[in-house]
Amino acid sequence: MPLSYAEWTCPECKTKNRESCNAWMYGSPIRQCKVCRGEYLDKRFREVAIDGFDPRSNNPQLYLKGALFLLALALVAGALSFYQHTNGYYSTKTMIMTVAFAVGGIACLFMFARIKMGFQSKDNEKYMAESKARLADSAYVEKLRKYGYKI
Repeated sequence: MPLSYAEWTCPECKTKNRESCNAWMYGSPIRQCKVCRGEYLDKRFREVAIDGFDPRSNNPQLYLKGALFLLALALVAGALSFYQHTNGYYSTKTMIMTVAFAVGGIACLFMFARIKMGFQSKDNEKYMAESKARLADSAYVEKLRKYGYKI
């Protein structure tokens, strides 16, 4: 999965932190500020051995439907752009919408292919192994319990 970025403000020193993460935000929910080293719980992150995987991450039909819908919108917006252009009127907004819908549709097709070819399952296996390795550390498990996780 391509890298994404998570941003958060430290509750201790109010510094804005930014770090790379996977698109599903699988990983330790315990975050540490890069400035003051204070820790806090960020529930946007999922400890997959406890929380499980996001259901959307393994649903190829969701991405196929999304791709078809976005590509259909791209065709409609493209036809509207062509119609406007033949009447001597050219809309930049319509062209931008056409491109945006097409790019979104292609991205959905890419995710559909990743799931169908098993790449997403391999990534999920890696995330699960990392999660189980973190949970093997008793100090980490105690921190999670302190933050309210039921393990």
